[in-house]
Amino acid sequence: HEETDEERRQRHRVEGWRDDLFRTSPMLRFMARHLALVSCDPFDTTPSDNATSTPRLEITACPPNIAGGFSPSEPKSSSGILICSNRIMDKGHLEDTLAHEMVHWWDHCRFRVDWNDLRHHACSEVRAAALSGDCKLGREWTRRNYGGFTKQHQVCARRRAVLSVMANPACKGGKEEAEKVVDEVFPQCFADTRPFDEVS
Repeated sequence: HEETDEERRQRHRVEGWRDDLFRTSPMLRFMARHLALVSCDPFDTTPSDNATSTPRLEITACPPNIAGGFSPSEPKSSSGILICSNRIMDKGHLEDTLAHEMVHWWDHCRFRVDWNDLRHHACSEVRAAALSGDCKLGREWTRRNYGGFTKQHQVCARRRAVLSVMANPACKGGKEEAEKVVDEVFPQCFADTRPFDEVS
């Protein structure tokens, strides 16, 4: 549909936050650098792109159930990220969402990820939730998930991964299948902090 005035305002706001974050956010600068190291520089452009310095991000209004997504493609370097301008609450939410999708992009470029294989998908979702800031205590409070302090990070990463795997068309068994797959890969994938040395 044609962009409304409100959607245009939301998009411009998110574009401004994006530009500022890619200049100032240690997390996003780290992920952009490590994507470049695996030949998936998010700022790399072809001559037809007029050599902009903007990463391959689609910023647009979306349905109410998503805030963003990763779009894998071949060659891997031409993949991209969708950011839903009408679903981004604030600059911190944008930073966490971008970091989450950039972890997926790094996994896609670094490993042979088959996104139709639920184990592969689950592993990347666990890693993205655990590494991106998506499961910070403050973010969980905004979602009204008050599970307490004990293993809150693990509980969040598992829950977020289950929700994402359930949305995969290859997941035919609903929540039960998604939980089973996430539980199978969780210990190894949660412990895998690459490209970070460690996560505190």
